[in-house]
Amino acid sequence: MITTDQTMADRGTIGTTVILLILGWASAIMLAPTTPASASELVIYSGRKESAFKPVLDLFERKTGVKVVLKTGKTSGLANEILQERQRPRADIFIATEAGVCEVLAREGALDSYAPARARSIPSEYKSSKGFWTGISGRARVILYNTGLVKDEEVPSSVLDLADPKWNGKIAIARTLERTTLSWLGALVHVLGEVKAKAYIDGLLRNGLKVLPDNSDVWRGVGSGEFALGLTNSPNYHLALKAGLPVGVVYPDQGPSGMGSLVNPNAVAIVKGARHLVLARRFVDFILSQEAQAILVRHAFEIPLVSGMDAGEVRPLSSFKSLKLGQERLADLEERTMRLFPGF
Repeated sequence: MITTDQTMADRGTIGTTVILLILGWASAIMLAPTTPASASELVIYSGRKESAFKPVLDLFERKTGVKVVLKTGKTSGLANEILQERQRPRADIFIATEAGVCEVLAREGALDSYAPARARSIPSEYKSSKGFWTGISGRARVILYNTGLVKDEEVPSSVLDLADPKWNGKIAIARTLERTTLSWLGALVHVLGEVKAKAYIDGLLRNGLKVLPDNSDVWRGVGSGEFALGLTNSPNYHLALKAGLPVGVVYPDQGPSGMGSLVNPNAVAIVKGARHLVLARRFVDFILSQEAQAILVRHAFEIPLVSGMDAGEVRPLSSFKSLKLGQERLADLEERTMRLFPGF
């Protein structure tokens, strides 16, 4: 791992790259390929948990005969590694848990442009305008609540309601190393402005908001009754139900004047200088196919972004008011957001 000073000197990177490096030091699980990939292998760096994403990879291997070499970790840490490896890229594909980090990598010249045909039906806010990344599925930011602790008439309809003193010490959220939390904070800055967004978050913290390591800690904590409410991602509601936990869900801020629920796209991108470019493009086409999309919807409970897909148990985009915010804007706000909420 190179130091921040080395990065600044050797690459001339600034601001966001430094943030990525700092986040990279804190990233966890790294299952690195230890030998160079062969011509029939595809190296994927994935911020998605293996349990959520492996069924898609297994199907790709079965249908193509291509071996996938998978490396998992935190999205920010893997983005940091891609930046470090720019002179000799090891990854062919990058899978991110939100797309703002892909915008950062694109600005650093670390991604290759590719516009798959099936991406044409994806709304513009969930794909790169220059083809550097494509949303493959979505996760809405929702309020999860324990049905045994929160009465129907008390269920908050807006994230702004969470500052009410009656929720003191009863709300949980994942830290910003979970990049969906960072994106949500950036969206608040966009909608409310820096002053009001900081005042709101400071109010939540004074109200005993618990910042946990992982989104899985949030939904399990709400389901077990440790917390009454949790700010998390929409698939976690379905995971909690599957685990038999007493939970309900709110897609917040749905009224005429509401900001809507932020939808974070899981994104796929091709790494600049990928050794297996043809296979990388083939994988991008595959992950947007109906077969692969069905796995993401049914197995991982993610919102389909490609038109014409059956959403199954998941609420489709058309069923709720989403916050219309491009990932380019979130990338612009990232450094300011990190400065506003240090240590979150």
